[in-house]
Amino acid sequence: MLRKLLMAGLLCASLAMAQGGSSGGGRGRGGGAGEMDPRAGGPPSSNRFENIANFLSLNKDQRKTVRTILDEDAKEAAPIREQMSKSRIAVGEAIVANKSEAELKQVAKTASDLDVQISQIEIKAFVHTYAALDPIQKKDMRGLGQALALMNGMYHIKNWTEE
Repeated sequence: MLRKLLMAGLLCASLAMAQGGSSGGGRGRGGGAGEMDPRAGGPPSSNRFENIANFLSLNKDQRKTVRTILDEDAKEAAPIREQMSKSRIAVGEAIVANKSEAELKQVAKTASDLDVQISQIEIKAFVHTYAALDPIQKKDMRGLGQALALMNGMYHIKNWTEE
């Protein structure tokens, strides 16, 4: 019984972490509300795309290209995100129904497999975004790191542009 409780606790904790934060805090996504955006000269925008564009110093043409990349990948991620919601409900139902450890593992594996698929789409979006940069922008490790942090988990929510 203790083993089942520990498994359920770990599963719930991992699902909560996979949900992404909705508070205004940092969590590696561009900092807290009090931080300033060094490139824009002001506080970060609540629009994820604008923050990514600012961190990467994108010009007008690059903004269009990157926006297209991110929008297309968001469309690819949408059905998986919906499956993730259903999968999380299934995990909760399995725990409440006191399913066996093997059944819990299978439900949890399904949930984690979907999370991996979303992460792969986010990584692909970053790679394509990186390819759209000029050589000087590609050398800006700080901007790349901040953009990557913003892109981490962005397709876990319906409107990916919001923080």
